[in-house]
Amino acid sequence: MSARSKGRRTITKAISFFRDKKMIVDEVELTGRFIKSKDLFSGLCIKCWQHDCQHTQEQKFDGFDLIAMDGTNVWLIQVKTNKPPTQKPYKRFAMTFSSKYIRVLAMTWYDRKGWVLHTFNKNGTVIKNDLRQKPNAKKND
Repeated sequence: MSARSKGRRTITKAISFFRDKKMIVDEVELTGRFIKSKDLFSGLCIKCWQHDCQHTQEQKFDGFDLIAMDGTNVWLIQVKTNKPPTQKPYKRFAMTFSSKYIRVLAMTWYDRKGWVLHTFNKNGTVIKNDLRQKPNAKKND
């Protein structure tokens, strides 16, 4: 199994997750032969939020895979498999750009277990919501 196909399956699961909640969801991956950063806002410097800047040693932002809308919020979503994304850039993005109606979410799918959601808030806090299936408690016979 290739990493590309595994990532594709995880994106499909995330889309189904939001559609089950009656939300509008779509992928925001940019396509093209010469595009280096394919996700929404990817490749931005996490210091100044520009593509071309003087901060050459700064970490670049990974961007978002999905965008979803419910009745009031627009969700910018990064989807990962088995390992959550680095929190620092997403915290900084949320502190700079999130608002009452724009929300930042990282979803991590753990194989055969389920989702863990990290919501990044404007004040720099992170709310973790673990939706993984808990293993059945062993019975004492």
